[in-house]
Amino acid sequence: MRRIVYLSTATRLLSDLELMDVLRVSRHNNERDGVTGLLLYQGGNFIQLLEGEAAAVATVYARVMKDPRHHSVLHMLDNEATERLFPGWSMAFRPAAGLGDERRQEIADFIIKAPQEAASPDGRRALRLVGSFVQSMR
Repeated sequence: MRRIVYLSTATRLLSDLELMDVLRVSRHNNERDGVTGLLLYQGGNFIQLLEGEAAAVATVYARVMKDPRHHSVLHMLDNEATERLFPGWSMAFRPAAGLGDERRQEIADFIIKAPQEAASPDGRRALRLVGSFVQSMR
């Protein structure tokens, strides 16, 4: 199984309605393709985790890369995994407005440090960030 985490910047700030549309379409497509994951949105930035069979994740990621709603994609993690972090979620979602101050700061720190860490092959920080959301959703 393949797991990818990326960070990107929205071409413009998205409304709650637009975010819900992104989520609805993503959930439909991911369920169809057997991909699970997480989408975080804060201050015009997306952090997304995709996981599933390698070919399916590659297809979804290629579709994401062509999406005109964002740019400056930073590939933070791309590795093999033995189990899914979000097995029951075609796309878990957390808008920043629904998070506590500590979580929002954790995301902000991740975004600030992302350019330097994108070159890191282990993606340790990306996994730590996503792991904290896994725990909060259980």
